[in-house]
Amino acid sequence: MKKQKSIKIITKYWGEIDPNSLESYRRKSGYEALRKALRQDSEVILQEIIKSGLRGRGGAGFLTGAKWQLAAEKNSSKKYFIANLNESEPGVFKDRLLAENNPHQIVEGLIIAAYAVGATRAFIYLNPCYKKAKMLLENALREAYEKKILGKSVMGSFFELEIEVFEGAGSYVCGEESALVNSMEGRRAEPRKRPPFVCEQGLENFPTVVNNVETLANIPEIILNGADNYRHLGAIDSPGTKLFCIDGSVESPGLYEALLGVTTRELIYDYAGGVQRGKDFLLAQIGGVGGFFAPTGLLDEPLVYGRNTKLALGSGGILVLDKMVDWKKLMVSWMRFFQRESCGKCVPCREGTFRALAILRRLEQGDFSEDDLKDLKKIIWALEKTSFCAFGRFAANGIKEVMRYELVQDFKERLI
Repeated sequence: MKKQKSIKIITKYWGEIDPNSLESYRRKSGYEALRKALRQDSEVILQEIIKSGLRGRGGAGFLTGAKWQLAAEKNSSKKYFIANLNESEPGVFKDRLLAENNPHQIVEGLIIAAYAVGATRAFIYLNPCYKKAKMLLENALREAYEKKILGKSVMGSFFELEIEVFEGAGSYVCGEESALVNSMEGRRAEPRKRPPFVCEQGLENFPTVVNNVETLANIPEIILNGADNYRHLGAIDSPGTKLFCIDGSVESPGLYEALLGVTTRELIYDYAGGVQRGKDFLLAQIGGVGGFFAPTGLLDEPLVYGRNTKLALGSGGILVLDKMVDWKKLMVSWMRFFQRESCGKCVPCREGTFRALAILRRLEQGDFSEDDLKDLKKIIWALEKTSFCAFGRFAANGIKEVMRYELVQDFKERLI
């Protein structure tokens, strides 16, 4: 068994820092990265993030520096920066624990990010169920204002920034940045047609950068210790660490931080204590409820961001399944989630998830026909090929994977 990797960036001081105390955070070099950043031109900070190769940790893995640059280059009277803490996917809880254990790390990363792109107003868009996180974040902001780390003159500089917590309405689709912006404007929470991209024309039609809070929590490390140092951590095209939420048939489910490039096998056996005693490993679902399957043959595939990877990493959720899993019940659970959370903007997703759920319920009840299988395959195709956004395109991915690996007898008997 390989030795567990010990390098940590996000969780390094969890348990040592009092999340209610700015001074506790400062004793661990808190806000030193911000102080260093403010001594330099904002363009230097932007180039450092570009050089670091940092990728977004919310799911898509887009290059953070490239997104920032689009907003920074816009000549606008006003710019916004939004920290995305909407996190509403089943089995994913990394952002909540980050806010509950080190809220000032999010705040510091957000201030540096806003400085780099020229934003003077920022928000932390919060899942309304995260009451403890809200209390801690609001306290962190209050302390930051009291110590002149926020406001008219950030740390005595010429940079001005206001930050507030914005409580969302709990919709999963608001994790998508344009839907998030729509909801903040009081509109229906649904994705926008792009271009223009949010970083070019977002909140109130001003340039707006939206980053996941885990992404922002990496910023102080990069600024304090340098992009070159960060670039050497993790994988070549996916540097740094990642927070993984491991659940299911493992001895020690929970949140783990590992270098990108780690394998599913290492996460299961070196981090989460291995498969539960008395159970036989079947596969792991990588990337949340719409993720791909990693059977034994893919357990040693490195987990990274990028188009060429065999396993889409997503937000870092990993569900470990044993051979006793009830696939029919699990598929109903998946589709019920997607049907409930669909924004309703496009017909393929709105109607497709509804009809797919009805078919899967018949499958669960033992009333599944060959026509049902034909219809289900058509729905999967329509969702994947014609949905407006990634939510719909991945809504039936789990069902497709079940069919691909022939895990349900009813599918195997009726496959044409």
